[in-house]
Amino acid sequence: MRNRLVLLLTGLVLLFVRPASAQSRDPFFTDFSANYDVVYHEPDVTSNAGAHFDFASTFKRDVPFIGPVVEVGFNHFDFGTVADVMGGLRIRGNTDFFVLPFAQGLVGLYHCGACVNSNDFALQLGGGVDFRTGNPNIRVRVQLDYRRVFDPTVGFNGERFSAGIVLPLNR
Repeated sequence: MRNRLVLLLTGLVLLFVRPASAQSRDPFFTDFSANYDVVYHEPDVTSNAGAHFDFASTFKRDVPFIGPVVEVGFNHFDFGTVADVMGGLRIRGNTDFFVLPFAQGLVGLYHCGACVNSNDFALQLGGGVDFRTGNPNIRVRVQLDYRRVFDPTVGFNGERFSAGIVLPLNR
């Protein structure tokens, strides 16, 4: 009889207990961003148009936020289009309610369609700032990246400045 009473009381307590957590409830732990490449410059040439899209998440939910990021992008030049598929880590710090800086390091594939279908290894380092807006479901991003493409004949560097929107995926 006593065991039944203990089990009943334990069940009632567990039924009405709410989980407590000291972790942030930021809805942008998993997000998607669409960015317009305002400037993407490679040696002696600047792209006419370009965009990149990324998907990011976090491993841990306290500052600094660290997690995986995957990026897919393209840039069109007069001679053809280049594309990239990259992955890596992003570190994000919530230092202020309105300004959310981040830094990232990515590695992956750089594909040049006009270069006899050249596929090269690339390393990209960069960072940016996500600005909160009046709408809690949208942030505005500005980003600056430096890319090194390891072409077997002649490696080169590229710089990119972009702006876009960030949407939460875990609401």
